[in-house]
Parts: sequence; structure tokens; C-alpha cells
Amino acid sequence: MKKLFLLTFLFLSIVAFSQNKKEYPIDVLESKCINQKDISDADKCNCIIQARESWDKELNKSYNLLKTKLPKENFETLKESQKQWLLFRDKEYEFSSKYFSEIKQGTLWYAVSESLKRDLVKRRAIELEAYYKMFDY
Repeated sequence: MKKLFLLTFLFLSIVAFSQNKKEYPIDVLESKCINQKDISDADKCNCIIQARESWDKELNKSYNLLKTKLPKENFETLKESQKQWLLFRDKEYEFSSKYFSEIKQGTLWYAVSESLKRDLVKRRAIELEAYYKMFDY
């Protein structure tokens, strides 16, 4: 049990620290998009949305790769976990959209809401990628 706890802690630490240090191609593209000269706030939001969609594709890619590697029973557990995560994501999207449109008003808050949504998907994509990469250890 102690060993499992230590492995879990190590895994979560790796995921947490890698998010802060690694520069991902999606982030680079988003930054270039946002930092264009004379870009409107609406276009900046579109850059963030495009990044979120790219992270979602990465998430699906890692999920499908895990499907090919995991034993069936383990994959079924991941599948259920992913279903629950999708429910959480959808509720979080709903809350963020309502909060930033009804309580915090203005175009800046729309970008904040979209950034939070992007970060949520990015974290999950990185988690699934980390699970997949552990097969090489």
C-alpha cells in the first residue's frame, strides 16, 4: 500500500512539475496567435479556443493510445474515469460561462473563461499522455 501511495505521489508530482517547465507546441502556436500585431479581443479568444480544441485532440490521441496498451479491465476503468471527467468538464464549462457572462461582464472575462476551459482540457491531456509514456519505463 505504501508503495502504491509513493508511486501515485511520484506520478502526480511529475505531471504537476512538467506542466510548469515544458513548453508545448500548442502553447507556442497559441502565443504566436495572441501576440499578433493589431489583433482584436475576439480574435484573441479564437486563438484560445483553437488551442483548447488542439488540446482536446491531444487528449483523444493519448486516450486512444492507452486503449491499445492497457489490458481490457484497466481500459474499462479508464473509460469510466474519462466519462466522469467529461461530465465534470461540461459542468465546469457551464459554470465558467455563466459566471463570466452574468457576474463578471466585459470582453476580458470571456477570454478568462475560455482560458480556464483550455487549461482544464490541457491538464487532462497531459495526464493521459503521462500515463501512456509510463509504458516506456
